[in-house]
Amino acid sequence: MADDRIAKLSERFNRHQTGRKPATPRNRERRSLYLDGALLERLDQEHRALNHKLYPASVNKAVFLETLIEYGLAHLDELQATLSGATEDGHTSDTS
Repeated sequence: MADDRIAKLSERFNRHQTGRKPATPRNRERRSLYLDGALLERLDQEHRALNHKLYPASVNKAVFLETLIEYGLAHLDELQATLSGATEDGHTSDTS
């Protein structure tokens, strides 16, 4: 009898453990990237400057970075010279 009562009480802790469906589907993934510290500082400064210019509107940092990356991907042909110059200068990216 006591075991039934304890089992019944502990059911509440198992209810969502099997996976409650998220309210909204995830469109973003968490990944780790190792970037140059000076570049990150510049990104922070540019993000703050953009938000200052757009005030009272604002853009969160994830949208800011996604927009920069999407623009770069859309203009890879223009970036090719810069990217090939970086490999000639010895600034190759780590592909691992």
